[in-house]
Amino acid sequence: MFRNICVVTLLYLVFVAGQDIVPDDPEVQKEMHQMFYKARVACADENLVPYANVLTFNSTGALPDETDKTSMCYFHCFFEKSGLMKDYKLNADLVRKYVWPATGDSLEVCENEAKEETNACERGYAIVKCVFIRSLTDARNKPTV
Repeated sequence: MFRNICVVTLLYLVFVAGQDIVPDDPEVQKEMHQMFYKARVACADENLVPYANVLTFNSTGALPDETDKTSMCYFHCFFEKSGLMKDYKLNADLVRKYVWPATGDSLEVCENEAKEETNACERGYAIVKCVFIRSLTDARNKPTV
């Protein structure tokens, strides 16, 4: 029995180390959820985005109206205020831990989305959309354990 526990623990550590993701302890996890909640509320107050747009985006990676700058600004704002992105650079540790285990050049590819765009909301949204689409695609292609 002890040997089985050791093997399972070792496999878990190898998996986690291979992903460079260290699970949060409950206190850190609580702090992160509070931070994400505050960012979400602040950005919703600033942008007055319909919640249906957020739900649609979270499940599909696209807005119902791809010209809706208010919703684009909301997602750009959320990624900035939550620390997932700063000045169009993704925080690799936070993205890997809370959005999806990005591998290879995924973060670099997403950061380069709409690089020539001068509108902050459109550029930020393009990066966030890339992250979400990759997250949804990668998550669907990974077997559930």
